[in-house]
Amino acid sequence: MVAALAMFTLASCSTLYRPPVVVYGGSAFAGLSGVLAQSAGKPVDVVLVHGMCTHDAAWAHGAIDQVMRGLDANYRPRAPGRKAAAAAPEIEIVRREERVGAVPIRFSALVWSPLTTALKQQLAFDMTGTPTDCAAPGECKPRRARLNAMFKDKLLNDCLVDAVIYQGASGPAIEQKVIAALGKVLADGGGAPLVLIAESLGSKITFDALNAMLVSPSREQADAGQDATARLVQVFMAANQLPLLGLAEQSIDTRARAARPAGAGALERFLELRRALPRAQDKRVSALTLVAMTDPNDVLSYRLQPSRYAAPDVHVADVLVSNKPTWFGLIENPFGAHNDYLLNPGVTRIIACGAPAPRDCK
Repeated sequence: MVAALAMFTLASCSTLYRPPVVVYGGSAFAGLSGVLAQSAGKPVDVVLVHGMCTHDAAWAHGAIDQVMRGLDANYRPRAPGRKAAAAAPEIEIVRREERVGAVPIRFSALVWSPLTTALKQQLAFDMTGTPTDCAAPGECKPRRARLNAMFKDKLLNDCLVDAVIYQGASGPAIEQKVIAALGKVLADGGGAPLVLIAESLGSKITFDALNAMLVSPSREQADAGQDATARLVQVFMAANQLPLLGLAEQSIDTRARAARPAGAGALERFLELRRALPRAQDKRVSALTLVAMTDPNDVLSYRLQPSRYAAPDVHVADVLVSNKPTWFGLIENPFGAHNDYLLNPGVTRIIACGAPAPRDCK
């Protein structure tokens, strides 16, 4: 009986894209290990930016640990010092330095969740709790089906609300705080190669910030943006949302859309500005690798489509991954599908080793 139940359970769930699958037509690409190999012992900078939903320093340390495990199967995380998050709505910057062989890796994770916490608390009245009699005086807590409650509390009230806030009146203020944080973590880079790992909404926020830096009237910001852009060699986007969020920058007026210059989206604009850098004209800017990792059951994620971005100076690949099992061919945990990319060993191996992975990448 037990054996039959185990067989049924195994047959009823499947993890379709473990190991990950590179979509046909995408570029082969080296991972972070390739960048380390070419650094000649000099440091490599890695910046991580989370996406929608509440995150904290524990996310940052966990993500760094997973990337390090992807680079070194024998890596044992050291217990980092934990500092309390700022009480004010500011970005928390988590820094760690690790080594792979003789090469230092300078990790910087931008935890921007505190910026939206106060606004999200306005929806706290809607959070599911113990049901009450809403026809009587006192707090109203309507009855909700369990799965619907999970979707409303987490997917709507904690996650999607971040995108609403960023695309609205708070967007410019968030962008300026991200610009300041990037200026801090990228200052005095010494020409070190730069790798960006961004999740979900974090990709949009980061490209918007870099674009603003590149065209800033502030010489200091413009110089910092140009330096970061010239050093950027790899971008890994988990739960890519650029196609979805880019719709907010388009008009339903077909004439207005036709009149807009090509490259209206955040990533297209970044690539245009990158090609216009003086260093790009004299070939001192390396080719850029863009990798989008998508769980097909992640309803908030979209493929990047190489045909839209690929060029001689830009290599693009879409990678299909499965973050959680699919049950009975019907559903994958929607929260795990969207939030657990950097907890997926297949994802961190792609980041570490690239595709196809060299045999000596552990």
